[in-house]
Amino acid sequence: MARPRFAALRRRRAVAVLLALLGLLTAAAPAPPSRAVQRANAARVLAWSQRQLGVREATGRNDGPMMDAWLRLVGSPRFSPWCGAYQGAGQQASALPMPAGAGAARSWTLPQSARTYYLRGLRGSVDSLQPGHQVTFYYPNLGRIGHVGRALSPTRALLRGRPARGWVVNEGNTGSGGGREGAGVHNITHAASDIYGAANWLY
Repeated sequence: MARPRFAALRRRRAVAVLLALLGLLTAAAPAPPSRAVQRANAARVLAWSQRQLGVREATGRNDGPMMDAWLRLVGSPRFSPWCGAYQGAGQQASALPMPAGAGAARSWTLPQSARTYYLRGLRGSVDSLQPGHQVTFYYPNLGRIGHVGRALSPTRALLRGRPARGWVVNEGNTGSGGGREGAGVHNITHAASDIYGAANWLY
């Protein structure tokens, strides 16, 4: 007759352990701060981003003192694509977090991340995008996300062949005309429809 009581006790202990673990997980996930705090964080990191405009590779091989430092920061080898490393450098300089594997563009808008609020055709709306948020771009020839930048400001300037609604995005490893194979840091205007994913790393 004692065996059922022991089984019930084990179940109660298991439930208690599970609840404790859930409490730890909840505590480990920070709640978003106020919009005012996030706007201040955005202003700080965007100011840093604008100071990097004009930084260029040394020989066009993903190299140069800044590229080397940024790649080292996120644990990527020298001469790697550095758009994600550039985002990580901005986060560190502004005392903000970055994802594991920040050197890979896709790491900034992972589907399982609570920070990712927009993925084209899967969740959310690009209309939720705010200055300072990360945006990613999908490349059909790669079959994956291949580039990441930081939203700077919305624009409604009509571009030839593009929708009126768009965003200016601060990007590394790009050229003056955009793309993912460039050699510098530039502000690039994109149609909103170009943006594949968006995430909030401002806290």
